[in-house]
Amino acid sequence: MHTTPPIKSLFVLVVTLLLFAIAQGQVHCGLVQIEPNSSVNAMMTFDSFSKYTGGYTINGVAKIRVRVEDKAVIDPLCSWNLTMIVDNNPAAGTPANEWEELNLYGIGSGQNPLVDALEIRIRNSCGTSPMDGIYTSFSNNMDIIDIIAPMLPVTPAGTCAINTNGPGSYMTNYDEFNFTIDIRVKPGYDFNPGIFQLNVKFKLEENI
Repeated sequence: MHTTPPIKSLFVLVVTLLLFAIAQGQVHCGLVQIEPNSSVNAMMTFDSFSKYTGGYTINGVAKIRVRVEDKAVIDPLCSWNLTMIVDNNPAAGTPANEWEELNLYGIGSGQNPLVDALEIRIRNSCGTSPMDGIYTSFSNNMDIIDIIAPMLPVTPAGTCAINTNGPGSYMTNYDEFNFTIDIRVKPGYDFNPGIFQLNVKFKLEENI
């Protein structure tokens, strides 16, 4: 007779989404900015069988609102890229492929949650990113995933095209410059119970 494995104890996964723009020393653009420039914490508590089997999904956990402006004298080379990077705080001794351990319940003789248990989906109405609508996962600390890849040819705003990366704003070109972030985790049964954290950094910068 088929039996389902028991839920021995819960664990909590905390995902911190850091939204920031690198704006120092702009060469081609006058302004490169994410609004608001802030962080978002998402806490997922696995304390039931359904969560272990079905995973945990949070839709619309954060918004990335991009604003890129020309200089007073327009430079046709003004363009931008948007990437995300995973950070599990290796300075704390975290193995490259695991979540950072904040608190362990019990003796912790099993496996801590792995980085690739976290999946992220980016979407907007124009499908601006080549990864639009697709859940993607990291493997190790400091892995980088391109939302809009660096150093692409300039694709002007206003056409609702893939890889739009010219000047524009979520205020004037909302469907191209506004990105919704969804996250989900499918943990499996063998992870240690406890509290674990991952940081995902969304970085906007000018192409130079």
